[in-house]
Amino acid sequence: MGGDTAARHRVDARRPVVSAPTTLVDELFAHALRLGVEPGYWDVKGNWHDASVDAVLAVLTSMGAPVAKLEDAAGPLRNHVLELATRPLEPVVTVVGSAPLRFEVCLPVERGPLTLRVELFFESGQRISWDLIVGTLTALRATEADGRSWIVREVDLELDSASIGYHDLIVSWGSQRHEATVIIAPEYVVQPSATERMWGVFAPLYSLRTGRGVGTNMYDLDAVGEWIGQHGGKVIATLPLLASFLDRPFDPSPYSPVSRRFWNEAYLDVERLPEFASSAAAVSRLADPSTRSEIAALSAQKGFDAGRQWKLVSGFLDELTSTFFSQPAQEREAFDRWIAETPDVIAYARFRAAAERHGTGWSAWPEPQRMGRLESSDYDHRVAARHVYAQWSMHRQVGDVSRAMEARGQHLYLDLPVGASPEGFDTWIDQDAYGWGCSVGAPPDDFFGAGQNWGFPPLRPDVSRDSGHRHLIECLRHHMSHAGMLRLDHVMGLHRLFWVPAGMKPSEGVYVRAATEEQFAVVAVESHRSGCLVIGEDLGTVPDEVRDSMDRHRVLRSYVAEFVLPTGPGVPMGEPDHRMVASIDTHDTPTFAAFCIGEDIRMRHEAGFLDADQFDLAMRNRRHAGEGLSTALDLGGYLVRAGDEGALLRCLLEFLADSDAPAVLISLDDLRGEIEPQNIPGTPSDRPNWVLRMPGPLQDLVDDPWVEAVLKVVQRRRLASHGRARNDRESSGEPQ
Repeated sequence: MGGDTAARHRVDARRPVVSAPTTLVDELFAHALRLGVEPGYWDVKGNWHDASVDAVLAVLTSMGAPVAKLEDAAGPLRNHVLELATRPLEPVVTVVGSAPLRFEVCLPVERGPLTLRVELFFESGQRISWDLIVGTLTALRATEADGRSWIVREVDLELDSASIGYHDLIVSWGSQRHEATVIIAPEYVVQPSATERMWGVFAPLYSLRTGRGVGTNMYDLDAVGEWIGQHGGKVIATLPLLASFLDRPFDPSPYSPVSRRFWNEAYLDVERLPEFASSAAAVSRLADPSTRSEIAALSAQKGFDAGRQWKLVSGFLDELTSTFFSQPAQEREAFDRWIAETPDVIAYARFRAAAERHGTGWSAWPEPQRMGRLESSDYDHRVAARHVYAQWSMHRQVGDVSRAMEARGQHLYLDLPVGASPEGFDTWIDQDAYGWGCSVGAPPDDFFGAGQNWGFPPLRPDVSRDSGHRHLIECLRHHMSHAGMLRLDHVMGLHRLFWVPAGMKPSEGVYVRAATEEQFAVVAVESHRSGCLVIGEDLGTVPDEVRDSMDRHRVLRSYVAEFVLPTGPGVPMGEPDHRMVASIDTHDTPTFAAFCIGEDIRMRHEAGFLDADQFDLAMRNRRHAGEGLSTALDLGGYLVRAGDEGALLRCLLEFLADSDAPAVLISLDDLRGEIEPQNIPGTPSDRPNWVLRMPGPLQDLVDDPWVEAVLKVVQRRRLASHGRARNDRESSGEPQ
């Protein structure tokens, strides 16, 4: 039924709209679109897929709309939409750049003169107010229902001076009083200089072997920074460093964190903590032969064992926590300030302690614990104290590494996932903020013919707006307080997310729109407050409007060479420009060595993602792409020796380094010719993703003359690109 009727909602401009409702299904789709639920989607081949009635009803239910069955939905949904359409004040108002404070108020049709009181309270404590005669405000539109009438009017007020940030707006008349968050934001995020030409390396922290500290730890990234800094490298990029379940339950994926606001405690270097030297128990533990043996065994393991690493670290933390909290209170002033600035850490620690006691995700806990309420008897207080101390310690050590890089003129490049574990802290503490009954995913594309279901619940756009986008602010602030560059995973989520109802195939999902400009305003505010550059992951099937918004707010885009290789000899290769951070590959794609021989295609074929015919076609296309790449680089003046993958890699890096991209990232896996991938998206949990480590110590790469030669030529070409850009701007009279 939904397919036939929804076909009316198409337009030639490739943007679905809803015509005047004539049937119950039409009315459902019309109301759903007003709530941000789209009536279908275009696939990668340009075909339109109608959303089913069942999918739309499921998504609306997850969004809190009063619907269940189609035949019962019309009246309640109509009232729900009317209630939202006639609320006096939207929860968020944005002011961008030097624009005026402009917002709408929806008022009952007045029976006489009515005065509107508008008050704006700034974060600084400053307050300004206006008294406005309602009849003098511009009327935008009228609404009538059930014998009642409303008029939406526009308030337009000049702001003499306004600082960026989040401010409180109060609009009142008579006995009515309504509040909103005003986001005053710069027009765009922090920018690299026009002539900036950085380069750096990408490495998952768990993959590194430096021999420094107790197991894999934050300072391993600093070791990478010291090394590439000797060659001019300025960026050290890694995967998300967020808290994970590393015991029971166990989910080490960096893209399904326990929280997007707390760090992964397994990456602590306990030996560097200030409390270590004064803890006799910790010093004794480190000296114990069994501990030294365990550290050596972890270092020698082929793959990274996150659970074993956490067990090693947590054994020290029990002792160090006791040492820390036994200090005089006056020696914990910095800690107390951090607690005041991070109030949710106490609830986080109690949650982690309860999770350790139960050994399960929170959905299996008894009530009221399952509903977000923990009593003192529900968790071990010593375990909770350990998690508080561990987060404080990670805050200090991430800060140490960030400051060390900054002192060398480098940037720590962090990654913010688009979602969090359905069993994690974020979803437990703010359960009403999520669209339960749906998961975030992606529609079918050339890589995943059946679509994807990523397994975590979507944030509800309406709840995010009602809170002034508090969760997004906290996630950004957590990362940007230490990062010089931040990658936003699946940046399309600032526009819309693909919701897959429980029990349905990913191909049956529905897009739900978000408050795009409000969220970009938040990103701009936090970027300027921290001085952090912002990169959006805009790979794959991304509508033009997403990249238009990125360009408007000057969020850097992602260029991945493997996605733009020539399809055959003579076909030009797209070059990264000044709006992009460039790399050859990503953590979700094959390494360059694997790409050249089609190893990723073979793996996808063995995993059942490609049948025999698709496998043969993909291998032929890959050979053509390889031939096209060699030809394009050869025509560009880069010396490629036939059959030499090392030379091809070096030439491709030279090509990227010559470009106008403000930053180029080099994967350490590519420098050492790795074949195995860090991750194969869509593979089952028994496939060992997120465990691949370097086969030998980092020093092997440091001492490799071929690697040194590659880094030197990348630095030389980056400097040349910088020089050209500087000369071009001097010639045109533009500032540097």
